[in-house]
Amino acid sequence: MSVKVKQWYVSFLENDKKNILEVILNTLLYFLSLIYGLGVLIRNFSYDKGIFKVQATKASVISIGNLSWSGTGKTSLSIWLYGKLTASFKTAILRRGYGDDEAKLIAQTTKDVFSSPNRAKLAKDLEKSFDVFILDDGFQYRRLKRNLNIVVMGAREFRRRYGLIPVNFFREPMRSLRRADILLLNYKEEIEDISKIKELIFKVAGHLDIYTCSYRVRRFCDLEGGEISIESLRQRPVAALAAIGYPQGFFNKLKELDFNLGCQIIYPDHHELSEAEFDHLETDLLKKGIKDLIITQKD
Repeated sequence: MSVKVKQWYVSFLENDKKNILEVILNTLLYFLSLIYGLGVLIRNFSYDKGIFKVQATKASVISIGNLSWSGTGKTSLSIWLYGKLTASFKTAILRRGYGDDEAKLIAQTTKDVFSSPNRAKLAKDLEKSFDVFILDDGFQYRRLKRNLNIVVMGAREFRRRYGLIPVNFFREPMRSLRRADILLLNYKEEIEDISKIKELIFKVAGHLDIYTCSYRVRRFCDLEGGEISIESLRQRPVAALAAIGYPQGFFNKLKELDFNLGCQIIYPDHHELSEAEFDHLETDLLKKGIKDLIITQKD
């Protein structure tokens, strides 16, 4: 799928005001989502009833995942949790293997990260070497038994009508939260009424422990790793680029710091700019008098 098609599709899903042709397309996607939802229902039923087997491992398994396809902060949480656990336990992160940008980000901050589509076999092969496995993006990966299921949801997921892929961003229905132990609500500063959200969640999963969290800006660095002061960036117009699941969350953080955002550039999640794209971007920003481009660590 091309970049422009991905950008159009995300914009289409997020746009609540649709013309007649878009309404027809949305209706078609809705029926496709029913077929997708039936597949999810059958799969989960098969695991719940033991038709599909679940493999256990000697190490403890902590799954970190979400209900939507991206943008909640699960990988950031995996990295943070790894840092906390390695002080006391031999800990490894297990990944499916997609998303090269996320793999590089994890490798920069962790020592033990392993990738394979068959994470159950991977855990079995490594169980003698580690005490704890962190299953990154593991909520839908049910082949491996886990000791703790953590789900991360973003504030934006409660601002729109719930729907499954491809009519919306969700991979599973809300009732799947019954499998979780802990729910983290990220971007807490964007949540208008936490009590209403908790009421909604407790209707389907009353056992959940629910916590709120948020990103905190630690520092800004140049490409060589040298630290740049926030004050110096406030004194001139800057642009921000994001190729992450929820770019608006990143832009909002910069606005909280009173930056003069002259341009906000969005690419699809995991997109890697080509040399031609970067050259075009550089030329365009310089014409606008912008010499500083702020990106996330993953980007």
